[in-house]
Amino acid sequence: MTEIHLPDRGPHEIFEHRPGVWVVPLRTPTLPPATHTNCVVLGEGCVVVVDPASPYSEEQRRLQQWLEREELEVQAVWLTHHHADHIGGARVLADAHQVPVCAHRATAERLVGQLKVDEELYSGDVVDLGGLQVEVLHTPGHARGHLAFRECQQRTLVAGDLVAGQGTIVIDPPEGDMADYLATLGLLVQSGLGSVIPAHGPAIEEGEELLLSYIAHRKMREEQLGEALRTQGVKGAYPIDLVPLLYPEVPPMFHPLAARQVLAHLLKLESEGRVARVGGGRGVPGQPVYMASGSKISPIPEAAFVHCG
Repeated sequence: MTEIHLPDRGPHEIFEHRPGVWVVPLRTPTLPPATHTNCVVLGEGCVVVVDPASPYSEEQRRLQQWLEREELEVQAVWLTHHHADHIGGARVLADAHQVPVCAHRATAERLVGQLKVDEELYSGDVVDLGGLQVEVLHTPGHARGHLAFRECQQRTLVAGDLVAGQGTIVIDPPEGDMADYLATLGLLVQSGLGSVIPAHGPAIEEGEELLLSYIAHRKMREEQLGEALRTQGVKGAYPIDLVPLLYPEVPPMFHPLAARQVLAHLLKLESEGRVARVGGGRGVPGQPVYMASGSKISPIPEAAFVHCG
């Protein structure tokens, strides 16, 4: 959220990040400042294509022509999650190569009627791609069915929307869950990482350092939020009221999205007994606004929160 108003500085040209790990930035209708989604091609000769994301025919052709020039044999299309800026070219590519689209079960369920997922991927699976070993990891937080893929030798992480090469990641409840997100980051740090390829923006060499900075940033936001609520007293505040205090640099047109980020923090703090809902109530208030993630969710009236203690 903190860089949503800044220019895009992500890569736009294809590059080889590691042997057998290619990044193909594709233009997509994504959240600013990004203008592209990083499609990642994994393998030596026999490859999987992660997030062939673009709905634009010229970008789909560019990806296909590059695969042909490199003489790569596509085995499958893998999805990190269901958001529109990650799945736009998945079926076109899969049909062109007569290969399956693969994703987590929760992603398949979210895409019913939009995109058919042919096979499920399971956390802990290790796939051999022409000698390149890749591990499948379930990494919920941004989305319930979010997957990341870790190359086993150098532990390069294809991170999807767990992190960003610029800005931070939106957590929009109920699909996004802040407690799950922080737990996922912590587990990845404990298990060891090399470099990280995010879905948007440049690759980052110091993966563990990046994830630790994300955890620290979220904890800092929690402290800021608690202090902001303390100043509101017993009347409390709605998430949208807290946005100018926490995100003064974010333009007003993005305040509804920022309010969902604030809400994600508040729901985590509520579960820990550190804040409470004014007037009681349960469930996730309001309506999700990130991508189309809330299209099937019935809204619950907005709620104000008050600091406990």
